[in-house]
Amino acid sequence: MSTLTIIVLMFLLFVLVLGICIGLLLAWIWRHRHHPPLPPPPGPPYTIPDQLGETDLTAQISARLMGTTANGVPMPAVPAGTPPPTKVIWVDHGNEVLVHLDSTAVRILDRTVLVSVDLETDQTGRTPLVCSFAISGAGELGGLVATTDELPRGLGSLASAWGQQLQSAVWSSLMGLANDHAAERSLSPRALSAAAGTLSLHAGAALTNAPGSAA
Repeated sequence: MSTLTIIVLMFLLFVLVLGICIGLLLAWIWRHRHHPPLPPPPGPPYTIPDQLGETDLTAQISARLMGTTANGVPMPAVPAGTPPPTKVIWVDHGNEVLVHLDSTAVRILDRTVLVSVDLETDQTGRTPLVCSFAISGAGELGGLVATTDELPRGLGSLASAWGQQLQSAVWSSLMGLANDHAAERSLSPRALSAAAGTLSLHAGAALTNAPGSAA
């Protein structure tokens, strides 16, 4: 076989291989244009949405008001299918109050969240106390801060004995809700805001000091 024949055969082989590669490339392009790759499966749905209405917020706060046991251990989770407790006893320096969790009621106004809970003692009987928290309005990211009254509204003797504890418990419930909302998204809580009937939870990247900035 002459050298020229070998060169011709090698050239034809090269052309054949090149044609196969071009054909495979064109087939891949056509396939991806007409049959795009399937999107990745969606992740599990968030259990805490970005916005909550009064009914959903009532349920969230009521569940979180159970608090911890007397020795500081968190309350055990309620088994699936079991109704949550409707009452819990709070203890503070030997004093006790019965908290009617099922009485929790929430009103969301513009820049204000009102939370009413019935408390009961032997001296006062059962009566509601209403906590008021002024927070940011829609589009106003004022952070995770609120202003409130010195004591909740309601029976004076009950408010003076248990009002601050109730305020702290309700605010801790709101902060816990904001933290859980952000944690589901692998973010940090940023702000709460309230418009009529809706509480919005805002989350974002954690805030850090820039190098050289003041602490």
